[in-house]
Amino acid sequence: MDMATRETRHSQPILPGGDHNSGSRHTASPQPPPRRTPALEQAYRAADYELTTATGRHLFHVDQPAPAVAAWMRHHGLHRLVILTACNPGSQPMSATANAHRQRQLEAAVRDRGLAAWPACNRDPQGHWPDEPGLAIAELPDALLATWLTDFGQNAALMLEPPAAPRLVWHPALGRGRRNARSD
Repeated sequence: MDMATRETRHSQPILPGGDHNSGSRHTASPQPPPRRTPALEQAYRAADYELTTATGRHLFHVDQPAPAVAAWMRHHGLHRLVILTACNPGSQPMSATANAHRQRQLEAAVRDRGLAAWPACNRDPQGHWPDEPGLAIAELPDALLATWLTDFGQNAALMLEPPAAPRLVWHPALGRGRRNARSD
């Protein structure tokens, strides 16, 4: 069982030991350049995002209120969750083996930073794109999110900061950080 799937009875993740001050980078290189096309943005917005906790699975979507997730976060004293995957960098399909390796690198990076995380998955509701396992990372700082978007070659991540609806956060080269993802 990987570190993202083990939780205590209080739904707090259990992270294996590690150097919590490690500055080591867990990346595969080289990364494809980030891109943001209207079709790609639509795919991100249409995706199903799922968080798995000890109390069940929570499904949510970009720009749509997520009251069940917000209540779960409030119950556990969380202010921010970031759904991040390491799969298919630059939206370029990779093999299942390569994606599994990248996922383990992301898990190691989270563990090394001493961050709490739960299993997550990004799904194409049309079934044209394979599921992408990821992590829902608690209290991930903006600077580290930007670094990991770059290091893992991801175009975007999903940010939950209730009471706001979940929103996309684009790769630093694709906009102005967190603020570029708000839908006004």
